[in-house]
Amino acid sequence: MRLPHTARRSRWATAFAVTAVLLGACGGADSKGGSVAGVQFTSADGTKSSIAAFRGAPVVVNLWATWCTPCVKEMPAFDEVAAEQTAVKIIGVNVGDTADAARSFAADLGIRYPQFTDPDGALSTALNITGYPATAFFDADGKLVIVHQGALTADELRSTIQRRFPGAVTEGT
Repeated sequence: MRLPHTARRSRWATAFAVTAVLLGACGGADSKGGSVAGVQFTSADGTKSSIAAFRGAPVVVNLWATWCTPCVKEMPAFDEVAAEQTAVKIIGVNVGDTADAARSFAADLGIRYPQFTDPDGALSTALNITGYPATAFFDADGKLVIVHQGALTADELRSTIQRRFPGAVTEGT
């Protein structure tokens, strides 16, 4: 059965309004990442942090989970590149695990770059992440540059950093 013209228009208006509200609530309406910079996550010592805390240097945020096989496979690549970096901060943000579980898991892998936790997924929601691993690149002003969905190799990570932050210095390159 076909709805009258006014009923169809009303349904479309309602769908549009709901979509606009959802995009605003998830950060999708702000493609520059302004609302994302203030989303808090937790450091290993239990203090709250955010992307805004890293202003002054570009930051690469790798979102991962202990149950995610591609996340675990790429973590050594992030550790390698993080050790080379002098101008770009690389951090890991575990999503969904407890701080103790995430910290222990990263330590067992020998991961040395800074790790944080986001047990309720607020950062993933703000970035509209649909799967893990995901990596967000923020400029020195805390503005979102790009989000990469999927695993990265060390060479892909280096290349993306060089392309997105051409003034950044990496030792050995």
